[in-house]
Amino acid sequence: MQVHPDNPEIPQPRGPLAGYCAFGVGILLSFFAWIVRTDDLVHCFAVSGFIFSFSGILKGVCHLSEEIVYQFRPRYRNSLMEALKACFNWINVCVAVCLCFVSIKPEDWSRILATCACVMLFTGSQLSGPLAVEISAICENRKMNVAHGLAWSFYIGYLKLVLPRLKDSIQTFCDKGNFVLNCKDTWKLHILMPLSCTIPDKLEEEDSNIEFLDNLPDIVIDRAGVRRRVYKHSLYAVYDDAKRPHHCVLECATPLLSLYEMSKESSAEFSTEDRLEQAKLFYRTLKDILDNSRDCRNSYRFIMYDDSEAAEDPHFLSKVILKHLQQQEKEEYSLSEGSEVQTDQHEAMSRDPTLMISNDAPRSLMSQQYTQ
Repeated sequence: MQVHPDNPEIPQPRGPLAGYCAFGVGILLSFFAWIVRTDDLVHCFAVSGFIFSFSGILKGVCHLSEEIVYQFRPRYRNSLMEALKACFNWINVCVAVCLCFVSIKPEDWSRILATCACVMLFTGSQLSGPLAVEISAICENRKMNVAHGLAWSFYIGYLKLVLPRLKDSIQTFCDKGNFVLNCKDTWKLHILMPLSCTIPDKLEEEDSNIEFLDNLPDIVIDRAGVRRRVYKHSLYAVYDDAKRPHHCVLECATPLLSLYEMSKESSAEFSTEDRLEQAKLFYRTLKDILDNSRDCRNSYRFIMYDDSEAAEDPHFLSKVILKHLQQQEKEEYSLSEGSEVQTDQHEAMSRDPTLMISNDAPRSLMSQQYTQ
């Protein structure tokens, strides 16, 4: 099972295993067909290939009727060629034409037409439509999911603007005499991502061990015709069991709230299962985007968690945050410790060599005497 290296709840992109299995099954069935053959096997394959190709052409004709009658102008701008490209696979058409003139015999047409009729009846009754996993794979591969749009919008419209300016905002905050954020390595925006997509407006109402302290200095940017648009970030204190405060810049991923609201609207036709899948894809897509962004590097940290059992623990959220903060401190400590070792080695190698001079008289290597 392929899982995300950061969290086993996050699925990896689908691999080619299904295609490999299809090839394997096809070869196995071909072997069985060769064993039980009662007719020319090559001719049987040719007829079967033609049926498959011809059925695809018939499906294209049915789709073309809809596109020509109702969608021709708004979707294709009255271009017949564009409509034909959308409805037909031209490789499929060429295969069908070649097989028709090379291998198909007159007595084969009754079987061909009967089989194609069954295919079209199944298609019209929606019995042979694409599986849910096929639709999901197509949407993921072509970046057509709701999560992809939300992740890119969140990055381009917000994170790409504020993350490169975040450390300057924290520095300005500290220059005013606020010393709660002493370690610069932890000057990051900690983004909460609950899988349920339920996001509270005030974190302290969700968990009493979380306390709002102050807002960082505003980040002001001219954006999309709005002069001096203001972006804010909030500083929180998260208390452990010993009531010791741990400070961090914290907020929730607001696009998840959109997913939650969509699941509550019947017109969106967005189920709870769809919401969970899209929340995971949102995390994976946004992480991939930010991992490849030089401007945002080392200025964020995701806190993704499954809050399905959060109601049983009133301090569930603070414990999740503290776990990530402690892990972050360990990572930063190990990195800083490694850099110090490398610095010491570099200094030792960069020192000028020292010449060691002895005042003793020179002696032969065989000068040592042994006594019996």
